[in-house]
Amino acid sequence: MEMNCQEISDLLQDYVMRELSPDERRRVDEHLLECEGCRKELALMSAIVLSLDSQPMVEPSAEFSQRVIANLPKQQSFVPSPLCALILIPVLSGLVYLFRVQLAEVLSGVFERFEVGIAALSRVQVPNLSSINMGQLVIVPVVLASLGLVLAFSAVAFCWRYYAET
Repeated sequence: MEMNCQEISDLLQDYVMRELSPDERRRVDEHLLECEGCRKELALMSAIVLSLDSQPMVEPSAEFSQRVIANLPKQQSFVPSPLCALILIPVLSGLVYLFRVQLAEVLSGVFERFEVGIAALSRVQVPNLSSINMGQLVIVPVVLASLGLVLAFSAVAFCWRYYAET
């Protein structure tokens, strides 16, 4: 398969640095025999590499690294803090509590609708929630979630002020 000049141009640096596979090198050689433009580009690239190879290696000064690091943009990264735990614990606790209460209600409703036998019901332990006022049950996760939201907004405000000052 013949290669076009663009494909050859993309491979010339690897050709000069001797990083091509034998098959790729052979195909580049075949193209170079026929294409004067690519031969000129190869000659120029070879001269550049030869010139760079002949230059002495310059060691950076001791202050160079410090200057580079000082000029890097300051990046703020998110670091989880104990404040995250204070926020997540009440929120997740409220959600788990709410989920368990709703799951128990759903299961008790399913058992009633399908009239599962007494033997099957005795193996499944579902709390009896009929005597509990649902308004009282809902208040617990709502309070916990509200506390979590207050803590979350406080943390955001604190971080906002902290990062705005830096």
